Amino acid sequence: MNGRDPSRSRCGLGRRRLLKSAAYSAAGLLLPWKVRSDDTANGEALPIGFTSPFTGPARDTGLEIRRGVLMALMDAREEGEIPVTVEGRRRDIRPVWVDTTSNPDRAVEAVTRALTRDKAALLVGGWHSDVALALMDAESPYGIMHLGHLGEAQAIADRINRAYGKYRGWFKGWPSPGLMAARYAAPLEYLRFQGLWRPANNRAAIMVEDTSYGRGWGEALRNGLQTAGLVCGELDKTALDASDFQDLLRRYHDDGVSLVAMTTTGIDAAAGFVRQFREMEVPALLVGHGLRWTRDWYAYTGETSNYVVAMDSAMPIALWQQWWVRRYQRLFGDMPSLAAAGLHYDYTRMAIRVLNATSSLDLDDLIRTVYRLPYRGIWNRYQFASEPVPNAISANEVQAGPFMEGFFFPMAQLMDGEARIVWPPRYADQRFLAPPWLKSS
Repeated sequence: MNGRDPSRSRCGLGRRRLLKSAAYSAAGLLLPWKVRSDDTANGEALPIGFTSPFTGPARDTGLEIRRGVLMALMDAREEGEIPVTVEGRRRDIRPVWVDTTSNPDRAVEAVTRALTRDKAALLVGGWHSDVALALMDAESPYGIMHLGHLGEAQAIADRINRAYGKYRGWFKGWPSPGLMAARYAAPLEYLRFQGLWRPANNRAAIMVEDTSYGRGWGEALRNGLQTAGLVCGELDKTALDASDFQDLLRRYHDDGVSLVAMTTTGIDAAAGFVRQFREMEVPALLVGHGLRWTRDWYAYTGETSNYVVAMDSAMPIALWQQWWVRRYQRLFGDMPSLAAAGLHYDYTRMAIRVLNATSSLDLDDLIRTVYRLPYRGIWNRYQFASEPVPNAISANEVQAGPFMEGFFFPMAQLMDGEARIVWPPRYADQRFLAPPWLKSS
């Protein structure tokens, strides 16, 4: 078992033959390889829209998402799942790249073009919660399925609960913060109980991006920390493109907090916060949620990210996951962000399986298939609830759960560009290392 972060790990050989090298543009972006026409196809290629921030402040994440999708399409073709069988015809898949630019208004314009001009029959993936909320309304009149958007905010689940009929085609691919952010409580309690983390006091601080996702994550985390005996005041909200956190960190330093937790989906902001946290010598443990959503996070932070902990990504625990990382490296020349590339790989493969199993583009037929056929992917088991249940806030939300039984992330600690699992103990490959600058109780 190897829990190293795939951005630095070197894993074993793939279970299928290694993929051929792909071409790169002069700008360093992957050129989509030609999706060849298959002799067995007897219909026009089926356009499927993949929504993500391919430009803008989260463009690095968008690149990872595109790579995950392309790898999934290649693997599905190699395994005979493409061409897909729809309404009695075998059809190739033509990807339509829907650039949401991290901006709700521009995202609506882009998805409207994809649905009206490009005739996208299905939508897959996505990143920001505020974008998701805008797209839900824009897409609902078209009666189309959107599978596996990674918007986390509970506001998405609440909207589905209020008007399921309107939003029944929207499948939320990341559990709400109340199910994910609150999970930080258990490992932090464990670390204290084991004497591995000895905070000087019970005071904590939380910085979030000022979005539906950030505010929801922060509130859920604050509630979870309270169960672990930690006290936190009001959330500190910052812009997605914020760069100067010195006044905020100075206050944390002066207040003597023992835990600082932050989340932002912009790598420049996330890395800036981490660097300035160390520069200001804040005597606290840092939760850096979302830092690893960009594949080269260590290039942005260097050693200032050492000792950071996070539960924001899958880890290559099982052998097949290590194989997948190795294959990705061979194909694209670097290592993946699993939250971006890995999850979009899985949801793309799931969408193809759903199309083949349904053999129809009728929305209600597709919905029934998603409920009926949970999908065991590379990184999680994806089962969507048909109504609110303990592991899902709403219908159409992917259910959280233990490793390979639901949507699951372990706690990892960063050190010299690698991440090692420190919790749960059964998957841990190192003990938690207390930052040397902490003041003990």
